[in-house]
Amino acid sequence: MNSIPSNGASRVTRREAMTRTGKALAGMVSLAGLAQVTSAAETQSPPQPATASLLEYDPNPGNKLRIATCQFPVSGKPGENAKFIRDFMQQAAAAGAHLLHTSEACLSGYAGIDFHSFANYDWDSLRQETTGLRELAKKLNLWLVVGSAHFLDDKTKPNNCLYLVDPEGRIADRYDKCFCTGGDQKHYSVGDRLVTRDIRGVRIGLAICYDICWPQLYIGYREKGVTVMIHSFHNARSKGANCLDTLNVHQVPTRCADNRMWAVCNNSSQPYSHWGSFIARPDATIPKQLPINQPGMLIHDFPDGLSKGGWYHNFKPMQKREDEIMSWGTPIKHPRQADGQAEP
Repeated sequence: MNSIPSNGASRVTRREAMTRTGKALAGMVSLAGLAQVTSAAETQSPPQPATASLLEYDPNPGNKLRIATCQFPVSGKPGENAKFIRDFMQQAAAAGAHLLHTSEACLSGYAGIDFHSFANYDWDSLRQETTGLRELAKKLNLWLVVGSAHFLDDKTKPNNCLYLVDPEGRIADRYDKCFCTGGDQKHYSVGDRLVTRDIRGVRIGLAICYDICWPQLYIGYREKGVTVMIHSFHNARSKGANCLDTLNVHQVPTRCADNRMWAVCNNSSQPYSHWGSFIARPDATIPKQLPINQPGMLIHDFPDGLSKGGWYHNFKPMQKREDEIMSWGTPIKHPRQADGQAEP
């Protein structure tokens, strides 16, 4: 599927974007017919524009919130990562999506995994690419959740973050990973804020990877009225299969069932990636999932229903204790961390 050309200063409406792509979007392939796309990591060649593998969906979102979530082989080079993100932004807008969701640290690269450390990191390059994505979000009239690293100061470890960019290209808010692994804490500062936003009548909440292992985070978001979790992961660049191949595809639906939520979860596709991006429902089912180790995008509309034969449970909301600890590691009191709208 061809992307919309990125040149030109005029702002492209969603209707115009859909018109430009013609009827190709109306007949999206099913899971069995997903195109096989070879990742840049497998071919050792420069990254090529990502062709979205789109699961079947209604071409008209109506009054719903249409979320596109994507995966690609994240690297330690922001310029290469941004090429994938820009291409998926174009395709998401062409498919009538209101929001594009990307994976953990997918713009900056994941410290300790995609590159060694933040020593001598090119922050100016990251800021330049972030600005370019914000400008494109405004041009496409698209919300963007982009995984990155948020600079605090020269002596303080950055945050592992999700920037929430609004359709005007502004940083509407930023979620900093609250539950950081021991490996994370070597490179990143720990966050301490839950972030929600109402978009087209749907309240979303933001989370990153290891957060899924802590039930209190989803409980905290349920208490804030969230119905759709936007959860970014980086379970990739591994030597082979391990418990992560099954852990998250079970943990996420369980958290959703416990809290009567939906979740949109994605992953880096850098081989070996332990699982492909997916949607989870509050009846603990997964209606859509991409294959591993290759770029792709799926689309889903919210509010959503349950699967055939599915049902809700846990009608009595769980509550977290008033003194519940909502982080793993010690959060810092830095003014740029406390400000969710701080510039990158």
